[in-house]
Amino acid sequence: MTTRSDTDTYDYPRLRPVEAFPAVVSGQEVLCLRDPQQYSEVVVYVPAQTASILGLFDGQHSLLDIQEAFARRFGSLLFREQLLLEDGFRQSRSRSAILAGKSYPPEATALRQQLESYFTAAEGPGATPPSPAAAGLSGLVVPHIDFARGGPCYAWGYRELEGASPVDRFVILGTVHAPIGRAFALTRKDFETPLGTVETDQEFVDRLLASVGDQYLEDELAHRGEHSIEFQAVFLRHRTPSASPVRIVPILCGSLHQFIEDRRSPSEGRDIEGFLAAVRDTMAGLGGRSLVLASADLTHVGPRFGDPRQITPGQLREVADADHEMLETIEAGDAEAFFR
Repeated sequence: MTTRSDTDTYDYPRLRPVEAFPAVVSGQEVLCLRDPQQYSEVVVYVPAQTASILGLFDGQHSLLDIQEAFARRFGSLLFREQLLLEDGFRQSRSRSAILAGKSYPPEATALRQQLESYFTAAEGPGATPPSPAAAGLSGLVVPHIDFARGGPCYAWGYRELEGASPVDRFVILGTVHAPIGRAFALTRKDFETPLGTVETDQEFVDRLLASVGDQYLEDELAHRGEHSIEFQAVFLRHRTPSASPVRIVPILCGSLHQFIEDRRSPSEGRDIEGFLAAVRDTMAGLGGRSLVLASADLTHVGPRFGDPRQITPGQLREVADADHEMLETIEAGDAEAFFR
């Protein structure tokens, strides 16, 4: 594969000959890569603006070289897991905790101590009880940024669950950070965590697929390297008694870029409305108590995220005010106002 030893194969990757063709996926221009030798049946979508890094997969540049080049050009991190695909993912019954040992401790005791520290941190909820409205909680919006940055904010959200009625399943709407062919991507795989397995509600997924079609499994590979649901699985397992199961419905959500460009509401998208209606019908038909958990970050600003200069305190206040105004539309349940 390269001129280096076999042990260096993954450290100095070389891209084999592939078929490449442009496409527009979820409103985003991408370069599609397909393996003509069928070692992998997956079509990989690479955003057009980042396709330039493919030239670095020449056997002479290490993964670290590629990550550094990406960060210099685009001002954001490219996780190692986004560079390597595991052929066995589709055959596996579960999704591995790929960020264990990277974004959080792989050992259960250390992980529990870290997560619990966010509740007692100066910015955390401390002894603050859940809000009175928590008993009837039907939806929760929490971050998916790494724990080291957003831990206390996670804690404020998960503190509300302590006051909520028992939940049979969490329908997790996770942000996907790579292009997918449809608006949503499903998986039947359970999610492994250092604290135990989080089970995917197979009956729910089966009923949902019966309504929307198996094509929503075509982008299942996106779940392998996506962190937005993994972080919620870890926190849910931590905040649930160890003897009790945690059941989720993992749904990755794609970009609304085209609707923003066209200045039209996503409610006009038949596929989107049809899928969401099927989710609602499945929740109602299956019975029990479902809680929708949106794994969603807010504004990303500053040089770390591509801005040319440091953000001033005044600009940060403007960003915070805009975010709070947007969050008010979520609290009001006004989807159209939120999108506007």
